[in-house]
Amino acid sequence: MKINSFSFKNLNLGLVIEPIHFSNLSLLVGVSGVGKTIILQSLSDLKEIAKGKSLDGAEWEIQFSIKNKNYLWQGAFEQSGLADFSYGDFFEDEEKAEAVSRPKIIYEKLSLNDELLVERKENEIKLEGKKTPKLSSYKSALNLFNEEERIAPVFQGLNKIIRSDDYDTGGIPIFENFDRFVKKHPTLESIRNANIPTYLKLALVYKTQSDVFNIIKENFINIFSQVENIKLEPVKEGYLPFFIRNSPHLQIKEKNVSKWIFHNKISSGMFKTLLQISQLFLCTESTVILIDEFENSLGINCIDTLTENLLYDNRNIQFILTSHHPYIINAIGMEYWKVVFRKGGVISTKDAKDYNLGKSRHESFKQLIQLNDYRRGIRL
Repeated sequence: MKINSFSFKNLNLGLVIEPIHFSNLSLLVGVSGVGKTIILQSLSDLKEIAKGKSLDGAEWEIQFSIKNKNYLWQGAFEQSGLADFSYGDFFEDEEKAEAVSRPKIIYEKLSLNDELLVERKENEIKLEGKKTPKLSSYKSALNLFNEEERIAPVFQGLNKIIRSDDYDTGGIPIFENFDRFVKKHPTLESIRNANIPTYLKLALVYKTQSDVFNIIKENFINIFSQVENIKLEPVKEGYLPFFIRNSPHLQIKEKNVSKWIFHNKISSGMFKTLLQISQLFLCTESTVILIDEFENSLGINCIDTLTENLLYDNRNIQFILTSHHPYIINAIGMEYWKVVFRKGGVISTKDAKDYNLGKSRHESFKQLIQLNDYRRGIRL
């Protein structure tokens, strides 16, 4: 899946995101508080709506392509006024729905190459022109018809939107009966397509796909030159319960250090970097990866390698990033920049090319940070 354009409203927040056009790599730049994170969160919200959740006061339009087919999905929920701090904006739980009236979908449309697949108005839904029996008015048509032949690719595509900034860098990931996962996912393709944590995917390729694991390891060692080896193996020593000992544990070996270092002793930045590199190689084809504050928890030595992987990735993956770190903005060509600014609750973007910036990266970056839309990105 590739997102081509997107617009969004949240009436509860008085928020409007004006249409944004995305390429395979888009870097959202702007001062803190301008709305970069809100854009990523709103894209994540669409995934949740597709999965059947209700978002009070939301209205959206997204154009995307899957296998050279162009789709348009539009819709809106009523503004019930019931979303508050006790429940949040999302309504999803059936038990909670009994206590709180979930917002209904006012309208919804899904088109494929200008052919209307789904049309919804109030309580009436048409699937490929035919009326359907009365169905839930709280759940999106993508969720209701997710097994239909022409709807399934859309449902699956939107579920490939993932955030890359929600890793758990504390504790020790435990996977009971790891051998069962090995048998279930014997090939690289099955590992990539599996809906399992990145850490577990990394453990699986360590076990069965050594060539891919070695590529990930080499990229990691290029960043952290003090590291000479990585492994994910059961713990052979200590008095841990069997199911914990048998689970694969990340360990790194540093130069001139006799002992292996366990996951819980590795820095959070180092662990996050390993997972980000792993995600680039192990996510499924057509994934849309959202990375908020790309520089967060990463040292300058990490940024070079990760940026290079983003720019020269030859898999069918889309990246939408945010950053206000000068090094990252300068390292990624201005053809990928999208300047974010807002007036009140209206968030807008402009491509860097619209400003006629200098041709060299250094010159264009210097001009970028002098732009009114950048320096004074928040206007009342």
